[in-house]
Amino acid sequence: MSKELFFNMRAEDLALMYSHDFSKRDAELTGLNLANSVFNDGIVEPKKVLSNLVRLKAVIDSAVDKLRNDIDFITKDSFNGVEFNPVNPRESLNYDEDLVWADLKNKIKQRELLINQATKSKVNTVDENQNTVYGVSSKFTKSSITIKF
Repeated sequence: MSKELFFNMRAEDLALMYSHDFSKRDAELTGLNLANSVFNDGIVEPKKVLSNLVRLKAVIDSAVDKLRNDIDFITKDSFNGVEFNPVNPRESLNYDEDLVWADLKNKIKQRELLINQATKSKVNTVDENQNTVYGVSSKFTKSSITIKF
């Protein structure tokens, strides 16, 4: 789909783009098939396709965010097999207002600094109570790429 074609689409076209029974699994398979065809057909450069998909995703995410914020869903509703279920705001306690909790949090941060120091220097260090602080093992996340434009 060319850029011009996509941007010339009207809202009605977007509303009718997929049949009502086009499931999330169908969407995922469509995307997977697109990626596989990019690699298998060899017609276009995969990095160019990825870069344009990232930009297209930003367009779609922006539209989804705007519509989510501007549409009032009062009750659970479903359109084209997509379910919308409004959720009430969750309560979040402000633990920082409790002085004991805040003090414990600060002590944990200080302890983390000592552990980091002991781990990186490979030499054990001592805390304020003269207790030995030992280094710890670490684990790694999986490798990834950062995409931005």
